[in-house]
Amino acid sequence: MQKISRRRMITIAACAAGAAMMGGSYGSYAAARNTARRPLVWRGLALGVDARIVLYHEDERMALAILEQCRAEINRLEQLFSLYRVNSLINQLNREGRLASPAFEMLELLSLAQSISKQTNGAFDITVQPVWQLYAKHFADHGPHATGPDRKAIRDVLALVDYRKIGLSEKAIILNNKGMGITLNGIAQGYITDRIASLLRQYGCSNVLIDLGEIYGMGQKPTGDPWTVNITDPAGKTMARKPMPLENRAMATSGGYGTLFSSNGQYHHLFAPRTATSTKKYTSVTVIASNAATADALSTAFSAMPLHDIKGTLRHFADASAIIILANDEILEL
Repeated sequence: MQKISRRRMITIAACAAGAAMMGGSYGSYAAARNTARRPLVWRGLALGVDARIVLYHEDERMALAILEQCRAEINRLEQLFSLYRVNSLINQLNREGRLASPAFEMLELLSLAQSISKQTNGAFDITVQPVWQLYAKHFADHGPHATGPDRKAIRDVLALVDYRKIGLSEKAIILNNKGMGITLNGIAQGYITDRIASLLRQYGCSNVLIDLGEIYGMGQKPTGDPWTVNITDPAGKTMARKPMPLENRAMATSGGYGTLFSSNGQYHHLFAPRTATSTKKYTSVTVIASNAATADALSTAFSAMPLHDIKGTLRHFADASAIIILANDEILEL
């Protein structure tokens, strides 16, 4: 299997950080002397991608303490949702097919995932993990220049994909078909982003940019200027006509360029749940919404949906909009 680092399609127009660097157990901090005018920035990792929080605060010591709480919360939630951690709750569920007395956050996130699955008619489905495993093993065995798995293998794995086969209760989460597995990679980054935003609000913060793979702009910069983002293509060329403001709004982008199985890019990590094949409809899909979890999940779902279905789904999400880049670089704003 050929894996490449996730290449981000969102570039952030934010102020430069100050100079002094202080090491952290899960990242680093860049502090400015006057944090009311210049931000204090935490940088680290979240669910395997580069992450940062840009915080404006009048009290530098308090700001550092707040960012440390954010770092600890990211770490705690990763232990629930990360497939990269052997002993995480999601890996325990996938190994055993059952998770007794699940954490509240796990129940909440899976409930949200099932709701979005229903609203997108199954285009978003967290039970595609066996599909990922099929493709990862196939290209690991046959090399990056191979064609995809054969039809029988795809039929067999499709029998395991069905979000309706997940049982949810306070007593247990149950995967009702043997061999099922879930991935939260299409929604967990957004969910953690929202949880960090909620934590920051509890501390009274109002001028923050959160970038944990999905982006949330809390309030504005102290100057009154909004946080702004540009959408670019995988080669780094800016595609949006103008920077878009994010004031108490979230943005998420999905594109097949993120993780490639094959050298020609034909097989990648975004799968259509109904066919267990890599989606090829669009170069990228960006969703802007009031919360990052919804933006994250919808951008994943829309990657596998025709345009008329995307438009229909957006009617159920009055606060959401989509920007779709077609293969010919045409931009559609829905």
